[in-house]
Amino acid sequence: MSLEKKEDDTVDEEDVSSFKEVWHQVAGHKGHGDAPGFLMGSNGRIYKNISHDSRGDKEERFYKMVFSKDSFSRFRDFIPTYYKTIIYQNIRYMALSDACHGFKVPCGSDIKVGSVDYNTQDSESKQHAHKMKVLGIAPTLGFRFVGANVYNAVNKSVEKLDKSWGLSFTVENAAVKTEEYFYDKKEVRCDVLPSLISQLRALLEYYTSQELFWLCRSSLLVVYDGLTPEKSTVKMIDFAHNTTQDNPDDNTRVDVGLRNLIDILSHIHRGQTKEWKYVT
Repeated sequence: MSLEKKEDDTVDEEDVSSFKEVWHQVAGHKGHGDAPGFLMGSNGRIYKNISHDSRGDKEERFYKMVFSKDSFSRFRDFIPTYYKTIIYQNIRYMALSDACHGFKVPCGSDIKVGSVDYNTQDSESKQHAHKMKVLGIAPTLGFRFVGANVYNAVNKSVEKLDKSWGLSFTVENAAVKTEEYFYDKKEVRCDVLPSLISQLRALLEYYTSQELFWLCRSSLLVVYDGLTPEKSTVKMIDFAHNTTQDNPDDNTRVDVGLRNLIDILSHIHRGQTKEWKYVT
């Protein structure tokens, strides 16, 4: 096994010996070439491949800025902890805290937030191309599920809800479809919802009160334990397209997405899933 180091990007030798691919990955990042998008260590860390293109460099810079500047200290509570960048088998990986660490059966979902899939600093042609990619309910509700893993309590297996499931959402059925992510074939896991709602409200309050940056094409990683009652967490991920530049016409509608998601989860928790309606 070849191991290359640069500058102070040291590698924990014991952790390297236990590297394995992430079985519970929900969607998204596939890595570069034959290298996996993520590796999982034995120390509660996950390693994200950032060697694919300039987006990896930009995301690394964002993480380093957040964890080096005091002005971003509150935001650190809402994202994976950044430890360092390592070089492993000639591939650059960011070492981050694993949001699924300590979960017996992590049921994760990747939820894109915001209705805009482009950066206002992009060229007009690039903005137009990304506008064409905004899918499903995102332009209206400000969020969309990319995929999810759900525990089946009947046959004791983990089932994948893929991109086609996410695209089956409509404005009318968004609450019913969201509830499917929490249904384990025996019951709807309402026990995990109060914590998720509380964490999302805290994130919304922070994001709408700060002027340090704005999010674009970022995701919520929502995780609950398929076996452990009341165990859940929410982390913001994917920061390759964010900006700290002034954006007076910020219309990404991240706040709208968070509010609608909170409202849907609140209806599910109250047993009023079918009563939810989108209010403009």
